[in-house]
Amino acid sequence: MITILKPETTEERRNQLTRWFESKGLQVQAAIGKNQTVLGIIGDTSGIDMEMLRLLDIVESVAEIDEPFKSANRKFHPEDTIVDVLGAKCGGGNFAV
Repeated sequence: MITILKPETTEERRNQLTRWFESKGLQVQAAIGKNQTVLGIIGDTSGIDMEMLRLLDIVESVAEIDEPFKSANRKFHPEDTIVDVLGAKCGGGNFAV
């Protein structure tokens, strides 16, 4: 499940929501960008009321994710991955052979 927070959400409110998810036995991975914060919720989310989440004033949207490789998905990790090996960079527009 992903929960997209409204841009004006404070760090304190984000942390409150994160702690609530964790109290339900779920893990939270936050992707905090300049214009959007996405909380990736990992674990069995079947007990979470998505409509209740949508009604929170800090939540922009909530969606179930049925895609594999959630940790590598751009929804959770919007930045390019750049691997630096002894000064040779691969990724993020850097070409490597």
